[in-house]
Amino acid sequence: MKKKLKDLIQRVNVLKIMGENSSLIEGISMYSKIIQKNMIFVAKKGKITDGHKFITDAIKNGANTIVCEKLPYPLFQNITYVLVPDSMNALGIISSNFYDNPTKNIKLIGITGTNGKTSVATILHQLFSKMGEKNILISTMGIKILSNKYTSTTHTTPNIIEINKYLNLSIRKGCKYAFMEVSSHGIHQKRIEGLLFQGGVFTNITHDHLDYHESFDRYLSTKKFFFENLSEKAFALINLDDKNSDKIIKNILSKIYFYGLKKDANFKIKVLKKSIHGSQLLIDGHTIFTSLIGTFNIYNLLASYATAILLGGKKDSILKEIKNIKPIRGRFEQFLSNSGIRVIVDYAHNPDGLKTVLNTINEIKNDDSKLICVIGCGGNRDIKKRSLMGKIVYEKCDVSIFTSDNPREEDIEKILIDMKNFQSFLKKKSILTFVRRKKAIETAIRIAKKKDIILIAGKGHETYQDIKGKRFPFNDMKIAKDLLAIN
Repeated sequence: MKKKLKDLIQRVNVLKIMGENSSLIEGISMYSKIIQKNMIFVAKKGKITDGHKFITDAIKNGANTIVCEKLPYPLFQNITYVLVPDSMNALGIISSNFYDNPTKNIKLIGITGTNGKTSVATILHQLFSKMGEKNILISTMGIKILSNKYTSTTHTTPNIIEINKYLNLSIRKGCKYAFMEVSSHGIHQKRIEGLLFQGGVFTNITHDHLDYHESFDRYLSTKKFFFENLSEKAFALINLDDKNSDKIIKNILSKIYFYGLKKDANFKIKVLKKSIHGSQLLIDGHTIFTSLIGTFNIYNLLASYATAILLGGKKDSILKEIKNIKPIRGRFEQFLSNSGIRVIVDYAHNPDGLKTVLNTINEIKNDDSKLICVIGCGGNRDIKKRSLMGKIVYEKCDVSIFTSDNPREEDIEKILIDMKNFQSFLKKKSILTFVRRKKAIETAIRIAKKKDIILIAGKGHETYQDIKGKRFPFNDMKIAKDLLAIN
């Protein structure tokens, strides 16, 4: 099969993939119109529609090669049909071959987990760049080759064609390392098929994406599937302090290493001091200060340090540069206004991530500082986590402000009702609710006094709100800074 596909790919110029979510489905007719001569068309089944329905349209618009799981009717002359058991597996082979199998010529590291993927990938990109090692970052924040950002990504893990395309480009620019977020959706939807990973990093796993995976066990098994497919030559770096770490490593072939703060791990770190300005750490007998804040970021830093060591980096060089890692946009990103109000913007959008950030703030804030939280929950996503997140904010903050996040196609009022559906809300203080997120941020700033802390959670680095199928410009950090400048 691999040889046939490799031979076949020499005949085509461009690759296209049929998608399975609504925005790509709307683009199916567009795809058929822009198909050119000698294009290969890969038909895949999606949850909502089936790409096989559009094979005839693709042929009429110039495709001469069809990869499919079932032969269409009628069959056209002078068209090559490649019948495969799984179109996405085939697409992984095709796209890797088309782009000269880039993962054979670059050290690709995949980072997966509920929280911390973006931070670890971005820290590694920064760290290796500071050490003079050319590398590519593929993450929620976009694709960066060296210091140049090439594109924003609509998915944490892009489709396999995009991944191979940019890996190939990075190699041509001299890159030897690639750091990529690997989401559970990306694993399950086979967006990493055909890639060869030098190593995988497991950060943690908690309640999230159950609307998609349906149960925590399925979510866990999807993450585990990534590690089960690492080769014997690869390494698996596992957070030993996560209670599910033993399940992740069961029956995997790669070399296993552990990192952590609490247990006897291969890579350990000791926290000497924490403050709102950063953390003082002891790592491998060296004391360093990092401007990254909170225990969760210390785990991210340690995972990055361990990965760099496992990739053959020199310890002295790593320690010299890792202390200079800059805070990551939208991840506990903060500023202090002229009026003495501290604003923190964070991407926390699931119960564990939110609890971790709030615990961090409560641990390091002054006793006379109030904690005000602005929080929303995404529409068309896991409904069960809404009340969990609402309860966490309500019980850990002095003032709770519930508002919109990315409501998508859902009614915002319904989401707010779901967020308030917990028992302790009925017994204690009130919750402020605003449909408009900007109004919620304005209210938080109006309430806040000198030394108070405002956490704006859920959207982090995002610069838009997704409402009824449209993306409207919206940037939490920019809005907060503008409002405080006015004040």
